[in-house]
Amino acid sequence: MRDETLKRIHTVGRLLRYGPVLITLGMPGFAQKSQAGSSNPLEITLSRSKVVIENGKEVSKKADVAKPGDVIEDLATYRNTSGSALKDFVPMLPVPPNTELILGSVNPGNAKASTDGRTFSDMPLRRKVRQANGVELEQLVPLSEYRYLRWYPGEIGAGKSQGYSARFKLSDGVPGSPVTAQK
Repeated sequence: MRDETLKRIHTVGRLLRYGPVLITLGMPGFAQKSQAGSSNPLEITLSRSKVVIENGKEVSKKADVAKPGDVIEDLATYRNTSGSALKDFVPMLPVPPNTELILGSVNPGNAKASTDGRTFSDMPLRRKVRQANGVELEQLVPLSEYRYLRWYPGEIGAGKSQGYSARFKLSDGVPGSPVTAQK
């Protein structure tokens, strides 16, 4: 799981138009810095927390350990460290492996999603499936197949930060859904 997560995180850095980026992860054992020099105008911090209900209230806790059914929240904070606005800013958040996106949790809510990291569409994702009789039907893509979220804000102002988040439910490991992180 660690290798898969790091692979996705490195993909985020490569997909940005501003070259190497600083990536800091709030997940134990996952801190990773790119080869960014001091001239890099974009800094990314990715943090993960577990969302639990205590005394009837929602509380965020450290996400050191999670089990099937737990809800985690990933927050990617992008900070422009330069003195001018960065144009064509397109932040992306990878969907963690072994999870299912919680659709209404995406913030800001205007994100597009992808199953392959190349084609992004409005949510919920749909695909055409040809039936045995040759008839083509449109079906919803299972949330467990979402792999990336992307936003299109256009720019990030000089010295400004913007956050992008989503929640994910850890899978129970049943065939047809992702494998769990810990049982």
